[in-house]
Parts: sequence; C-alpha cells; structure tokens
Amino acid sequence: MSNLNMSWGWKNAVLMVLIMSLGFLPIIKTTFFKADVTKDLTISDIQTRSVDRQLEIVGLITNSGNRTWSLVTVEAEFFDASGTFIDEASEFVRANITGHAKEHFKIAIRSPSALLTNAGTKINVKIAGGTTSPF
Repeated sequence: MSNLNMSWGWKNAVLMVLIMSLGFLPIIKTTFFKADVTKDLTISDIQTRSVDRQLEIVGLITNSGNRTWSLVTVEAEFFDASGTFIDEASEFVRANITGHAKEHFKIAIRSPSALLTNAGTKINVKIAGGTTSPF
C-alpha cells in the first residue's frame, strides 16, 4: 500500500478544466452575448381608438431576427403639443414571437384623462423589454 499515488497528470488537469468550462458556457452566453430586443423587434401599423371609455393603442410587432422572444413589453409614452411628458402605459404580449413572425398587440387604458385623449397629444410606442433563450 505504500506505492499508492493520488496525483494527476497534466492531461487530466486540462481535461477537467475543459469539462468545468462547459458548465460556465450558459453564464458566458447570457452575460456577454446577450440579444437586444430592440434590434430584432419593430413596431408598425400603430392606431389609437376609443372603445367603451377606454383608450386603446393597437399595432403590429415584427420579429426580423431568428430568435424567439417571450414576455415582450410594449410601452406607450404620451407627450403634449410642446413635447412635455404626460404619462405612460405598458402591456405584456402574452404570445411568443418566433423568428421572422408578426404578432399584434393592444394597450388598453381605462378611463384615460383628458390630456391623453386631446387631439394634440403625441404617442410614442416602443418595445421596452423581452426575454429570449440563450441557446
């Protein structure tokens, strides 16, 4: 029993480092190679309408990338005629938006103030966030 040797050679050490680095690959991909939702998704065909004492903003999201996006947040910002910020509203898109697909959205504001429904109010609709799988 005195000849028992428990040391590893350099080949085994390199192999263990490679195996352990594979475990860190998902962390590296989500940290350094993070996808940008604003580059893949664009909004078009924006319309506003009043329905049953609600202000509704509807539009179309187009995914020009290959990734599938989920939990996409659409945000509408309201400005008066002079450009002063008034209010904002946001809504989650409940469907997954696959690569090169289109999805409709609706933001509903119950009992909006008179400032939001004023003819001079400008609305800026944008993608505020979303998640995608790193793999």
